[in-house]
Amino acid sequence: MMAEAREPAVCRGCGMVLRGDAYMYGGSAYHPRTGERCPSNFYGGFVCSEGCDRRASMAMENSMPGGPGRYLSDPAAERLRRNWGDR
Repeated sequence: MMAEAREPAVCRGCGMVLRGDAYMYGGSAYHPRTGERCPSNFYGGFVCSEGCDRRASMAMENSMPGGPGRYLSDPAAERLRRNWGDR
């Protein structure tokens, strides 16, 4: 019996394939070049950079009723600061 292949982790902002399994499996993902752990976006999914994190959040918020907006909501902005503030 063969093991079932899992989907790879993918950056939600740029689509780059990351090392690890897809977000839905609950594990971690790592940047393929740097080996650093990729944090999760406020709305779910892994992100490989601050720019991708911001892009993914803006895309999600702009798809909601009341969008498009120019700024992230407070909770999404706080998550962005926690993910990338010390790097």
